[in-house]
Amino acid sequence: MSSPSLPEQLSTPAAAPAVPSAAGARRRLVRRAGALVGAAVAAGLPLLVPDWTGLLVVVGIFFLAVLGLNLLTGLAGQVSLGQTLFMALGGYGAGLLTLRLHWPTTVATVVMALVSATVAALLGGSLLRLRGYYLALATLGLAVITESLASGLTDFTGGPSGLVAVPSLQLGGWTVFSDRANYYVLLVVCALGAWFTANVQASQTGRVLTSIAADGPAASMLGVNTARYKSQAFVASAVFASVAGSLYAFYLRFMSPDVISVTVAFSVVIMLALGGSRTLAGPLIGALVLQGLPQAGQAISRWEPLVAGLVLIGVMTYFPRGLWGTVTSLNLWRKAR
Repeated sequence: MSSPSLPEQLSTPAAAPAVPSAAGARRRLVRRAGALVGAAVAAGLPLLVPDWTGLLVVVGIFFLAVLGLNLLTGLAGQVSLGQTLFMALGGYGAGLLTLRLHWPTTVATVVMALVSATVAALLGGSLLRLRGYYLALATLGLAVITESLASGLTDFTGGPSGLVAVPSLQLGGWTVFSDRANYYVLLVVCALGAWFTANVQASQTGRVLTSIAADGPAASMLGVNTARYKSQAFVASAVFASVAGSLYAFYLRFMSPDVISVTVAFSVVIMLALGGSRTLAGPLIGALVLQGLPQAGQAISRWEPLVAGLVLIGVMTYFPRGLWGTVTSLNLWRKAR
């Protein structure tokens, strides 16, 4: 059968654009309403639970670090234990620039984020050629080296005693000193980080990273430059971790090897696995659970690594998609019935 001529094709009316279904519009409305309610609750938390504001600040800092790891591990499938390297660069670097060179805190934060991105780009070229547990072991080596250098370079880091008297964050003429002030600054920063992550996940880049996680060789055969995309995810995760480290140093006014220890490196990965990857709520839930454990009592605080490990084993055994992923799956299953 011959195809229609060009005049016939031009005279044929174009198909009407698809009209969004009522169900899709309703889902978008529900999501927007949920986001507004969540923002209102988050803004009011320091007033509702003022004694927990300090904990919420730390949760926000780790939420930011886990969000970055979500891009690398959750989307691209590259398991990394090296987030503490970039947290150390951000924390110690911004602390030294403000304490000894008297740089503005915001400038020091941005500069160290760029330094961390550069280091990640240089390291990513070799590290990201590794796969699976080889990559995990290599990045674990970064975490071990980071803790050792933080303890050994006493002239720069203060050694085991830490870097003390770090200035508080300055925004113009405003000194961000109190727990509540730090919380609201982190709320804005975390909201921007979540917005960026959500846009990456919904974009073509997010779909490419997901395909790399599912089957990297197949993605390469289809013409995807897997090395470039994995490197971009590694750089983005480093920037998130660096900003988190800088904000941690400015909040505590102190930076020590304990803040970026190997245990903390494992904790960041546990937070992602616990809450669930490829979501925004998962990293938040993981940070809340793991950082909230010491608040449950002195006994749990003493055995926090053991309790966290047991919780992770239970979650990965019975809820392999994480807590939030399991809730989402159950909700979809209920609607399908």
